[in-house]
Amino acid sequence: MWFRYVDGTMTKLHEDDIEPFSSHLNTIDKHIQFTSEQEEDGMIYFLDTCIHVKEDGSTKVTVYRKPTHTDQYLNFNSNHHLDHKRSVVRTLFHRAEKIVTEDKDKKLEIENCKTALRANGYPEWMFKIPKKKEKPSPEKEGNRSKKVNVGIPYIRGTSETLHRTFKKFGVNMYHKPYNSIKQQLTHVKDKTDKLKKCGVVYYIKCEQCNNDYVGETGRSLDIRLKEHTARSNSAIHEHCSHTGHKIEPKNTKIIASEDTHIKRRVKEAIAIKQRRPSLNRDKGLELPSVYNTLLVSRDQSTSRDQHL
Repeated sequence: MWFRYVDGTMTKLHEDDIEPFSSHLNTIDKHIQFTSEQEEDGMIYFLDTCIHVKEDGSTKVTVYRKPTHTDQYLNFNSNHHLDHKRSVVRTLFHRAEKIVTEDKDKKLEIENCKTALRANGYPEWMFKIPKKKEKPSPEKEGNRSKKVNVGIPYIRGTSETLHRTFKKFGVNMYHKPYNSIKQQLTHVKDKTDKLKKCGVVYYIKCEQCNNDYVGETGRSLDIRLKEHTARSNSAIHEHCSHTGHKIEPKNTKIIASEDTHIKRRVKEAIAIKQRRPSLNRDKGLELPSVYNTLLVSRDQSTSRDQHL
């Protein structure tokens, strides 16, 4: 018997063959070396399962948790979509149903899951998992139009309503992490110099007269800024020529980063509509009229806050 998952294997051998077989494996490639754990007290662990050898020689399977396991899961009161929390419950219950082989152990495992979930703030109504709908036949699946997937940041209360509304029109909405603690504290890669970044929406402000400009570029920001100062048809070049002012590249702010050209144009148009930069000659990409009620200019927002 040889069951493998990635670099873990479950093997059944005669006890006299364990050492010779392990030695043989480790002679095949010096860069791939195996360690082994043997059955103890009629039990052996493999991934998150525990295989028990009973007195009659038969086996049963239960869920295995490491001694360091804390039973900490996604807290019910955390700022995550309800579907994410449902998936925590569904995953734990599904593991108990599919892995555990005997009914007595299965009931015990499900009760252990409920105890752990209650400690993480989950109410009782979350433990009622609806049955999955049967998948449509290949013929029906082929006739159905492909669903559109939309990813947006999660906003409690708003995202749930949008999710239900979009679903009626065949749009599947998923939610991406936004401004998480990990994003704020963890930086795996070295930080790229601001002027070397590509695919950005940027904001330029003249320090001498407070005139400003919003633009976008798919190339590195420093190349785009050099074009602004060198090309005679550029609004920035025209402003500097007429006033004698200078634009300092290091003072340029990056408003947003976006690799996709059309999305970057939309973000540029939103920034222009909100900031109303004095040096822009056009409003950028024409936005749908719905944005008129959703976007408030920075000046209007400031005056409203002062009035309140």
